[in-house]
Amino acid sequence: MRFKISLLSFAVAALGLASHADAASCSAFVVIKSYDAGKSSVEVTYGTGSQAKFFPKPEGAPRDTTKVPPTCKANVTKEKNLGVTATGGKMSVTQVRTNFEGKMLNNTDDPAWLPAKLDELIKGKTEVVLVIREGPGKNSALSITTLYLPAGDADLAEIKRLESQAQDVE
Repeated sequence: MRFKISLLSFAVAALGLASHADAASCSAFVVIKSYDAGKSSVEVTYGTGSQAKFFPKPEGAPRDTTKVPPTCKANVTKEKNLGVTATGGKMSVTQVRTNFEGKMLNNTDDPAWLPAKLDELIKGKTEVVLVIREGPGKNSALSITTLYLPAGDADLAEIKRLESQAQDVE
């Protein structure tokens, strides 16, 4: 009897851990193909990229300071339509962030801001990094919590400025 209870407890714990792992955030390189405002979703094409190249850091900076979670598994990347949230508080809206300093760019009070930014990325066929997470509840859809833009001229200029100020320590 004790063996059956222990085995049942183990099975329940393993199932709990497996469902928790599926709900964790993951990241992927994508190009956004289209935005459907009615469904609050985007269609994406998954790609490959290097986080070291996409998120440049000044020389000598630790490489493990990224806030981007691990790469998405194949079962996640099969999903081509991902949910987005255009309005809400900072914790509920799909955040658009710079990749060097991680600043959130969204205007959370303007419902047209995120659709306009998505349209800009679609027209430019810009590869971005998404942080994808399963929503709360059973059988909930995958959605984008954060979208990181590629390094721009301002980011690269700031990295160059920081490197020029650096001093070698002997």
